[in-house]
Amino acid sequence: MLVRLDLADKSAERWEDWLERLSLCFVEIILSESLQADEDLCDFLDPDDDSIELLEASSVRLPFPAYPAGEETRWFLGQDVLLRDDDGAAILARGRTAEDLERVRELIPGEWLNDCR
Repeated sequence: MLVRLDLADKSAERWEDWLERLSLCFVEIILSESLQADEDLCDFLDPDDDSIELLEASSVRLPFPAYPAGEETRWFLGQDVLLRDDDGAAILARGRTAEDLERVRELIPGEWLNDCR
């Protein structure tokens, strides 16, 4: 399957390989959208090295097929929480409940975007 990013510089836009099957594209899109759907259940962290280590230690990596070279997105499952690591540049989280999301914030401390504590 191919993807074309919507860039500010339209001359830089190119069709590029993404995932190998349409069904994988749909799964990825649904998972990604679920991480941004409800502000009360979702959050974003600009991680440091400790954050990534804590993510790996406290969650199970999901067996999602590899992304194209240069894109290191990894999916994890914690206790009732879906997490995505975007190559160490961001950790996105969605809890089944607000309490589940809060538990992840405590397991992986940092300046979570929607954490109003």
